[in-house]
Amino acid sequence: MSVPIRIRWQEEDVPCGAVRLHVRRVAAPPAPPLLLLHGLGVAGSVWVPFARRLLPDYAAVAPDLRGHGRSDESPEGYEPADYARDLAGLCTAQGIAAAPALGHSLGALVAVALADLRPELVSALILVDPPLDAARPPTDVERVYRLRHAPPGELEAYLRAADPGGHAAQAAALARLFRQAADAAFETVLATPPDRWDAWERAPRVAQPTLVVQADPAHGGILGPAAASAFVARLPRGRLVTIPGATHAVHGSHPAALATAILDFLPEVGGTRG
Repeated sequence: MSVPIRIRWQEEDVPCGAVRLHVRRVAAPPAPPLLLLHGLGVAGSVWVPFARRLLPDYAAVAPDLRGHGRSDESPEGYEPADYARDLAGLCTAQGIAAAPALGHSLGALVAVALADLRPELVSALILVDPPLDAARPPTDVERVYRLRHAPPGELEAYLRAADPGGHAAQAAALARLFRQAADAAFETVLATPPDRWDAWERAPRVAQPTLVVQADPAHGGILGPAAASAFVARLPRGRLVTIPGATHAVHGSHPAALATAILDFLPEVGGTRG
């Protein structure tokens, strides 16, 4: 019987130019860093259960993006490049270079921007169900944005209905994160059609090996097969893997399959050191 790995987390607020980012990272056991970038409206804390699956190969570094969680809001904008510039400052402050970056949904767009703008900081990319399919817009964003300002209980009820297998405590925790996030972060996503994100333009310049992980469209995945193939074709070193049955939050519904895909991909492409 295997002995569970005991993790010690370190949390701190790190000045990153215009904002301070709150960051969680695995302090022990020691391992090369892997940057984990969350999706819209949540925070780096959503990666805590998943991070165990990356050890002992990688130690998670999970920041709250600007305007999310315990990080600062900013009047300067919430485009992927804005988040990426913050992360470049975080990597410099934390001594992180040539590390893999995994981004989910909005975090995937940010990871592409970081890899393009500061390629020396990123050794490989894992993009989990990025919102790039014009045929499958993330319609739940508008509902969550609106319900964040509704009377208490309405957002929680919506989240419970959207995930019948979830628990009330999980819905309540997620609702708290959504309410913390900046309105402008949601408004930027609502104003940008999936086929207009600059990830499409940046993709041919991303020289790093890139794994695109497609959730199951039949279970809420927002990246259909045609858009997934089209985006991967634009990547110089792109690869596509699909996880049948996975919801949009693949790390929540199918954590073992996602971890296996990551840990198989990174050593193969030389992403074994931070």
